[in-house]
Amino acid sequence: MLVLHGRTSSSDIPLSKALENCAAILSKDSQGIALLYAPTYCHFAKVQSDGTLIDVQGEIKNLDDVFEVRAFNKTSELRWLNKLNGQGKAVLISEVDISQYLQESISQLTALNTIKQEYVLWGEGLENSFQSGWGKLAKSRIGSIYVPITGLTANKRVYLTAVEYLKADEEYGNVSVVEERLIGLKVK
Repeated sequence: MLVLHGRTSSSDIPLSKALENCAAILSKDSQGIALLYAPTYCHFAKVQSDGTLIDVQGEIKNLDDVFEVRAFNKTSELRWLNKLNGQGKAVLISEVDISQYLQESISQLTALNTIKQEYVLWGEGLENSFQSGWGKLAKSRIGSIYVPITGLTANKRVYLTAVEYLKADEEYGNVSVVEERLIGLKVK
């Protein structure tokens, strides 16, 4: 059985503070990736060891208009949702010990099993040179998006990988997916 640990902020905090608090675990062993949602865009960024987010141009990402973030790597995922005026609740989940991050522990999930999951991102790879560690996906109907991944070539696809956690219902014993954690990007 796998245990999924959870931590949360004790109150609503700015995204920058949530990222700063969890930067060490998100940049540990592998590059952390952030998926940012704003009213006018959906972008990827790279999580730095100080909690800043770097865009495809190598610049620090402005977080003022971001309303939701899922920042992740192989071991952990940070979720943040803007509730009001740039303040929101932060939640960190991981299969490793995260007791030194955020302020409050949330109930642990003991999973019966896990399922590896892949979600294809819209667009196909382009044969262009971009800043190191980035590729570009494009499709005429939807435009383009830069993705923090290497090895992307023409006509290749990028998949967002995740782990789904299964648990049996205590009353009836039915097994269902009760949680999902993003873990990376993969070229196919």
